[in-house]
Amino acid sequence: MSRRSSLGHSSRSEPLLSVQNDQDPLTYDAAELESREALPLTPLESTSTVFGAYQPWGTPRVSGEQPMNAKVAIPRLDLPLAKPRQLTVITTQLQHYEALVREIYPKFDTELAKVVDQALGQISSLSQSSPTVPKTPDETDPSTRTPSYVDHIVEDFNGDISLQAIGFVGEHSATAWLYRLKCLICQTSSNLDGQFDESSLPSISSCAFFMDDAAIPPINDLDVFAFPSKAAADELVDRYFQVAHASFPIVGKEIFLSQCRSFYSNSTTLPGEKWMALLNMVFAIAARHSELSGDKSQLDHTTHAVYFSRAWRLHTSDSVLLENPNLQQTQVEGLISLYLLSIGHANRAWRKCGIAIQSAVAMGIHLRCESPSITHVSKETRYRIWWALYVLDTLLCVITGRMPRIQQEHCTTPLPVPYKEEDFREGHVMRLILDIQSRGRLMASLLSFDTSTEPNDPLDNSPSPQSTATPNKQLQANASLCLLYSIDLAAVMREAIEILYSPEAGRKSRSDTELAMTSLNSAADNWFARLPATYRFAEAKDDRAFVRQRTSLAFQYYSTKLVISKPAFRSHMSGEDSSTGFDTPMAMICLNSAGQMLDLLPNEPNISWLLGCSAWWCALHYITQSTVVLTTQLLTQNQVRASERNESLERVQKALRWLSECSAKDPSFKRTCGQFTELLPSQGLKVLE
Repeated sequence: MSRRSSLGHSSRSEPLLSVQNDQDPLTYDAAELESREALPLTPLESTSTVFGAYQPWGTPRVSGEQPMNAKVAIPRLDLPLAKPRQLTVITTQLQHYEALVREIYPKFDTELAKVVDQALGQISSLSQSSPTVPKTPDETDPSTRTPSYVDHIVEDFNGDISLQAIGFVGEHSATAWLYRLKCLICQTSSNLDGQFDESSLPSISSCAFFMDDAAIPPINDLDVFAFPSKAAADELVDRYFQVAHASFPIVGKEIFLSQCRSFYSNSTTLPGEKWMALLNMVFAIAARHSELSGDKSQLDHTTHAVYFSRAWRLHTSDSVLLENPNLQQTQVEGLISLYLLSIGHANRAWRKCGIAIQSAVAMGIHLRCESPSITHVSKETRYRIWWALYVLDTLLCVITGRMPRIQQEHCTTPLPVPYKEEDFREGHVMRLILDIQSRGRLMASLLSFDTSTEPNDPLDNSPSPQSTATPNKQLQANASLCLLYSIDLAAVMREAIEILYSPEAGRKSRSDTELAMTSLNSAADNWFARLPATYRFAEAKDDRAFVRQRTSLAFQYYSTKLVISKPAFRSHMSGEDSSTGFDTPMAMICLNSAGQMLDLLPNEPNISWLLGCSAWWCALHYITQSTVVLTTQLLTQNQVRASERNESLERVQKALRWLSECSAKDPSFKRTCGQFTELLPSQGLKVLE
């Protein structure tokens, strides 16, 4: 399978310029304006990266002696029909070779596995299209296909209000995992009683963890153009860039801070509605984090709803709603999505993220920018807007169980440069941003996996002049580098969703699904092997400078492994047989990943750790994913060693302690804790005291 590319109150006046206005004197200095006169790019050779190739932008040259409009004869090859005996022999040999390839497939490296995937896909297509070739057992026997619920629904989302709140939930969502577990328990109990009533099965809405069924009451009696004192604003903005920006760089930090300073130093000039909405969303996310942490500060911890209401009214006012999208609107939409997720409204967050992506596509942010009128800083900011939405969309697709909305083969946006935003005006970084070829080589050196050598540490060696545009600068660990690896891992997750959980997956044979899981698991392991030493979360680290980045990558990695291996875990727990024996190893990968994810949490619950050492807006999702898997093991697998069972039970109890501790701060944690404390005791398992 192939990896996809690549801040007084007065009357209104002129809007405060944002990132899209590259002539703002408050934003760019003369040196940067001069950088626009950089030499134009020259046609490049295609540069391969983990996302694919940066294709040459120039028009290909047409060569040859024939005129372009000349007709070309298409040769037709008529082969004699094979005799039945010859066809039987060829078919038998083909099946033998295919079985041999499947047997040695797990030993292949990533690149070789891709070649085999393509070859097997061609063989499968030929066998399905030819009526004279006998079908394989996988094709004739439905029992050998992957058990799937991905190609149909049984709910009426239009007629049931409770279902409308949660929306469609796909099979790679932890909500669906819990739902299938409850259904299995219900069916097992009914079979023991000799009676089964389908109406007694739980509904998918009864398994919801998030708060989409709760309304978000609007605050109508408020001044949308009011703003906090400079001291409060400084605290909020600082908090936002500390706890949200690194993982979600949808706002250009240097530009935004410059605009904030300009706004508070000149209170007689009121910015435009879109920028005020952007400012209020930054305030809202920071205030939400402050509320959860319980920090003693001059902030009113109930103000995040006020800031959000201001932003929402500004964002949806008649004058804004009917305007065409621009960068500020896209940034506001993305921040609204992140905020909604942070307050437990995953379905609403998913919808708003989709709108933000549509706005971004409408402005071409999904494509590489070569406009000479746009500065290099603005170009890089736009690229980061796109990748911030890419990562958020991937997360929300896993939470809701839906398909990704960004098709990477339709995008040419370069991956973000792995340097701090404060360094964007330095010469070597500027050249890297402008030189797409050097940029591509750097990305390839960081993200490519070479099985012929030991996994290298990109931070241990200075790049060579031949591989990057920064021969004298040693690349240091920073938030941008962490973002790059997060994007790379998100690509693996997206491919896993598309291959294992799309409607087409329900028509694949089990052996094909097992091969896909093995290849995807190898891709995740290769990503882990490429991590710089600073980010290797499996090793003990004394430094705390990068603990947030390491922990965030660790949660994302184990979550990816869970999604990849969950199909095998499901069939393994239901007692089904596998002709190739892949189910048990992949099921153990699923169990081990769930346990290792919970092992990231300290033994004693501490919400301050969760808010300071992880992507806090999705902490509930990660805890829930792993807890559902281990709970499923405890309730469905009887033939397991006592030591393994006790270890899983201890981890589940640890997860419930964390959920209980966070319940006082977040109703989503309280609801999730209730789901498990109700289910486990009903099956005879002692959990919380």
